[in-house]
Amino acid sequence: MTRVALLLVAVALCRLETPGAAQPVRVRVVDPHDASVPGALVEARAPRAGMPVLTAVTAADGTAEIAVQPPVEIAVSADGFEPARQWLDGTGEPAVTIHLRPAILRSSVDVVVRDEPGPATAVGGSLEIERTGARTVLDAVDQVIPGAFVTRRGVMGYGIATNGTGGISIRGIGESPNAGVLIIVDGRPDFQGLMGHPLPDFYSLSDAGTVSVVEGPASVLYGSNAMGGIIEVKNWAPPKGIHTRLMSSFGSFYTGQHRLSHGGRFERGFYSLNAGLSHTRGDRPSSAFRDQDGILTAGYDLSRVWRASLQGRYGHFHVEDPGPVEAPLANSYARVGRGGFSANVDNTASRAWGTFRYYSSYGNHYITDGFRSTDRTTGFRVDQNFAPAPQVILELGSDAVNYGGHARNVYSRLDYGGHDLTSGAGFARAQWLATRRLRLHSGVRYQYDSQFGSIGAPEFGASYAIAGAYTLSAEIAKGFRNPTIRELYLFPAPNPSLRPEHIWNYQASLQARPVDSLTASLTAYYASLSNLIVLTGQFPNFRLQNLGAALNRGMETTVRWRARKRVTFQSGYAYLRSTNLAPYIPANKYTYGIDFDAGRIFVYFGGVSAGRRWADPQHSCQLDSYTLATLKTTISLNRQWRLFAMVDNLLSQNYQVVPGYPMPGLNAACGFTVSF
Repeated sequence: MTRVALLLVAVALCRLETPGAAQPVRVRVVDPHDASVPGALVEARAPRAGMPVLTAVTAADGTAEIAVQPPVEIAVSADGFEPARQWLDGTGEPAVTIHLRPAILRSSVDVVVRDEPGPATAVGGSLEIERTGARTVLDAVDQVIPGAFVTRRGVMGYGIATNGTGGISIRGIGESPNAGVLIIVDGRPDFQGLMGHPLPDFYSLSDAGTVSVVEGPASVLYGSNAMGGIIEVKNWAPPKGIHTRLMSSFGSFYTGQHRLSHGGRFERGFYSLNAGLSHTRGDRPSSAFRDQDGILTAGYDLSRVWRASLQGRYGHFHVEDPGPVEAPLANSYARVGRGGFSANVDNTASRAWGTFRYYSSYGNHYITDGFRSTDRTTGFRVDQNFAPAPQVILELGSDAVNYGGHARNVYSRLDYGGHDLTSGAGFARAQWLATRRLRLHSGVRYQYDSQFGSIGAPEFGASYAIAGAYTLSAEIAKGFRNPTIRELYLFPAPNPSLRPEHIWNYQASLQARPVDSLTASLTAYYASLSNLIVLTGQFPNFRLQNLGAALNRGMETTVRWRARKRVTFQSGYAYLRSTNLAPYIPANKYTYGIDFDAGRIFVYFGGVSAGRRWADPQHSCQLDSYTLATLKTTISLNRQWRLFAMVDNLLSQNYQVVPGYPMPGLNAACGFTVSF
């Protein structure tokens, strides 16, 4: 009798844990002309712990059958198309049709940031990184993109001003301050209006859904600052229903991160509220950091084609600078507050899709050396795609931006005055599927600036499918960076006669997928940089001039292999040779990671290895190489609760990313995530 009772309880628990039996669902994948898309990868993943990712590939008629247990998300990716996802809520759909938008070729890597209740499934070559222990968006980029490198000076807090870090370089291009790589947030360029550089401490994971990294010039689409590439942060989009998620962690050096996400999607509308708080006492005296941010998004479907949305955000951080160990600082800090909004109107029809975006942002900077500034940026962007024929995709767009601000130093009583610049541009891109194997694309941007006049940026590319599993592509592109207001009018040696910097980039890539469980790529590039802005002369007779040049040549490889259903290996290697390699950038970088999914327990082991780097512009001394390792274990208690523990710098390496700032040794953190 007891055994029977236990058996009944076990069956009841199984039924509670399994709301529906697996059922075959027929997925049909089509393009905007309703033509079948064969060879598309279909992935299904449920939000329940211990459920492996199920995969299938569409046949010649564009269909695939996959046995799923709703609720589940179906994610589809195919060569030449943008990834698409569709949520199945368990209403018994025996078949589903998913429309793919054609995508103009871009050398990009998508990074899935979140592991949501309605999961953002890793699509194609995408990589899930939240489980790896990344604390910020730039952490994620540094850990999984071998050709990108991010400088840091402590356990948390990149900082700004003289000794600030968070410098981002892609293939050796980043500039100082960091104005050679453009950050795109919510579809808008994000930078400090006077200095022209991004604010790394604002790119938390509070509302990030995915991060796309484009290596190489992207000036055709985004103009100035995209000379080395772009990092585009796309916000979290809640699935159907109402979802809330809270994450909290605490660890060494009184370091903590706390994030709240709440959102809902209804028949025609959606909203999301995201907030984050981070703090640390720091691994050195006077190295504390704290920040908080909040993002509110709301949208409504005006019709089956048109959608309107509005997003607002504000953040504030306090970051202390302990100074180099040879000359430590006390009570040296910066406080920054930034906010902004974007109003968007999107359209999605069968053969046309696009967006109109109006945005504005502002910031206030307070630094203990006496520097005070206010800055603002206002602009709009129109980007429309058309598929007039099955073999042709056109993209037309225009954007304009006005940016600037006012700066002064209250100690030296030096007023730098108010300055602003305006630019406007039009751009066009086209892609033609010449044959079943050959795809050609080209683009051009024409931009006019109030300070620099007109400038053009073209790009050309081709992709050829050698076989079903191998694709060879090549691209030529021009990029540029306009001098910032700081370089023109502020310091260290303002020169209003400065001209834009230029780059011509040539690259070739081989992508391979010999089996569904293995993807690999090999890329070689040659970049010629000219008209670079450099500081010349001796103190006090410094001068900024367009006298710099460099040749960057390199190679990058990536491999992702699902060895077994629950074991995945991923690695990447980047080699860079430059005639004028900037300080802190490694000539060799290796990334690696192993994921082991044991159902309710997920284990990640991975890290980064960086080679020797120059410690100064004169190349007189070097920083040692280092290898970092991270171990993180996540345990799912049930559908709502997860516990995790992480050990960073597992090998307790003694290393510096920038000279004079030793990085922390072995440190740990633990926390929980609850979703409902």
